[in-house]
This record gives sequence, structure tokens and C-alpha cells, in this order.
Amino acid sequence: MLKYTKPERISLRDHVDYDERWLQQQIADDQSILGLGDLTLLTRELLQPTRGRLDILLRDPASNQRYEVEIQLGKNG
Repeated sequence: MLKYTKPERISLRDHVDYDERWLQQQIADDQSILGLGDLTLLTRELLQPTRGRLDILLRDPASNQRYEVEIQLGKNG
């Protein structure tokens, strides 16, 4: 029997147990949570010489398209 769990919004910035690293690990363990299809994890925390750090790099094996995932704490825009 399935159990329904109501989602709860939390702030990763202020939470004692969940943070950016935790979220990165969740995505690395199961890329399907992004809803982008069957993806392959290429790398995490990739240092780029002139552009800083790339959080997660994924690839769609069917189309060879790559996806960069940047984890941000706070609003973007």
C-alpha cells in the first residue's frame, strides 16, 4: 500500500541537515528527478579554468545533448 506524504518546502540555506551537497547527491543518485528523461551523470564539481566550478554535468545518451545543473541557494534573476 502506498503512503501519501505531503511535500514540505524547506530552505536549503538555513536547514541543518539538507544543503547544496545533499541536493547534488540526490540528483547524482537519480537523475530522473529532474524530469529530463534518461540521463547519464558525466561529472560533479568540475573545475573550469576561467569559469569557476560546474556543479553537475549530465548527458542524454540518445541525443548526445548535455545538461549543466547549477545549484543555487536563493532567488535567481
